[in-house]
Amino acid sequence: MAFIWDDVAALLSHLDAEAEDRGVDSDLVEAEARRLMVLYPGMAGILTPIAERHSRQAA
Repeated sequence: MAFIWDDVAALLSHLDAEAEDRGVDSDLVEAEARRLMVLYPGMAGILTPIAERHSRQAA
């Protein structure tokens, strides 16, 4: 599976911010992870836990 780095750049920037304990928009992170799952179904194993964790944080 080949992917375009620009597709994952937004999600990576959110995850970097989270790792540095800066605030992130959980709704946006969840939406981005779900969008990437549609584009790259082979990455669902990595993206599903991210989307689920952020959906719980947004609730």
